[in-house]
Amino acid sequence: MLRKNAVVSNRDRGQAEVPVASLDEAVAELVRGGVVEGWVAIRVQSLRNLFLRKQAGCWLLFTWSDGSVEIEEDYPPFHLVPELLSGTFRDEDRYGDYEIRWSGGQQRQELWARYGIHESPGYYMVVAAEQQRRRR
Repeated sequence: MLRKNAVVSNRDRGQAEVPVASLDEAVAELVRGGVVEGWVAIRVQSLRNLFLRKQAGCWLLFTWSDGSVEIEEDYPPFHLVPELLSGTFRDEDRYGDYEIRWSGGQQRQELWARYGIHESPGYYMVVAAEQQRRRR
């Protein structure tokens, strides 16, 4: 069970706190130079920390326009999610800064159907590892 009052703090970026649960099934476009180069989908889940206490955490699935995927985990204290909520994202692996465009309504549903997290995180880890191996 997720703590309903769990929040992502964005105070250091001058923004209000955001309830973690509101990010479940959120999808954003990753835009560079006016071109959509990828999408990030968020699944909020109850995770256990090192002390086996339950806490709200997020899985973030990055799907790039070249077909590659990456999956990341973010949990308190959150690091990736506040960056995304700030409206920009820096990907060190791709040497790029991206504008974040959050989807809503029907577009959010359509993007979730296409780029959402529909398998276990382990599945996407295997896919990402296979893609990396093929690129070498």
